Amino acid sequence: MLLPWWMRTRLRIAQVRVEGAAVLVPWYQALQNQQARVLLAFRHPTLDDPYVMFYLLSRAVPAAARALGVKLKLPVHNYFVYDRGIPLWAGRWVGWLFSRLGGIPIQRGRMDRLAIKTIREVLLRGEMPLTIAPEGGINHHSERLGPLEPGVPQMGFWCLEDLAKQGQEVPVVVIPIGIQYGYLRPPWEQVSQLLARMETLCGLPVLSPSPESPQERQEWLYGRLVRLADYLLTQMEHFYYRFYHVPPPDLPPAAEMSVNERLKIRLEHLRDTALRVTESFFGVTGEGTTIDRCRRLEAAGRDWIYRQDWGELSPLARHLADRIAQEAELRLWHMQLVERLTSVTGDYVREKPSADRFAETTLILWSAVTHVQGKEQPVHLGERWVAVRVGEPIRLNDYWETYRRNRKAAREVVQQVTELLAARLQGLIQS
Repeated sequence: MLLPWWMRTRLRIAQVRVEGAAVLVPWYQALQNQQARVLLAFRHPTLDDPYVMFYLLSRAVPAAARALGVKLKLPVHNYFVYDRGIPLWAGRWVGWLFSRLGGIPIQRGRMDRLAIKTIREVLLRGEMPLTIAPEGGINHHSERLGPLEPGVPQMGFWCLEDLAKQGQEVPVVVIPIGIQYGYLRPPWEQVSQLLARMETLCGLPVLSPSPESPQERQEWLYGRLVRLADYLLTQMEHFYYRFYHVPPPDLPPAAEMSVNERLKIRLEHLRDTALRVTESFFGVTGEGTTIDRCRRLEAAGRDWIYRQDWGELSPLARHLADRIAQEAELRLWHMQLVERLTSVTGDYVREKPSADRFAETTLILWSAVTHVQGKEQPVHLGERWVAVRVGEPIRLNDYWETYRRNRKAAREVVQQVTELLAARLQGLIQS
């Protein structure tokens, strides 16, 4: 009952559009009759996505069932996987609440055997679907899909393995769900004002007033975005060179490379530098993608901050544990900066200079600036709409015979299904 009010007043989501909710009705019916197992793979552009998924399942699916004359057992709900670190910054009450709402905590960056065991158990029971974001974390872009992790297809194949051991043969499907946001009114003025706040913080002159021509306004705002990004990169390069002895990247002359290409190289170098600084402190190897490295550091940091052997330590050893926990938290600051910059690209706005893309990119820069300041300051740029689109299910049984041949075939099938899932999620993004 409170959900629409919460979305409207706290999330500034004034309009929810649901497409394809009827696709989920027969699968919920099959689940309730123990005739299927279902994983829901949803896009994860913002922190608001769990509320949107809750809206889809608690309101749109029952409404679609009534329209089809199908009687589902209420409540229409789900199990969901969430990062074990969320209660650490959101509060312990969140962990208490999530555990009673069907949440399964998982520790990213390592093999969390307890979480995997729980996931396999709930999938095998098949009472409700399991909901998970295959992008792993927030991607910040409504119109661009982030790299997918292979966990969702793998969980589905584990479910097929467990069903086979019990002599059961039922469909196991992955259903892609797209979530896309936009503003009811283009927030050009709000974007300009937020840029002005950052320009003031950075000591840059604030340019005003904005041109009246739409095309000139876009170019004017884009120039401010580029100028601000250049300033931030210059400051961070100087910071890491002076205090961590990492020089900035060597770049060819400006005439030989576009501004966006130069920004892209500098940004990648900054991300790598910040991660290497953190990795050297924790003694962690810098292998894999940026996301892999962040997850590994996150896991190492939690081990040092939240000691499992606390009860065995002497009073003196506890003081030392407190000291290293403080230092670990400071070093994780670098990794958290990288997380905020992971989805930044030089071509997202230039490719399509819409108000929505300007807003998303400006909010990412704001997140980075406030992180440097040491304080989070969420802002809203106006009322939004959200579109939830249910895609075509992927039936994992069709790949089962190939998957079970050997380990190499299993890895290839998981990758194949991950790529298919990415294509279907991308297809749910509309201009």
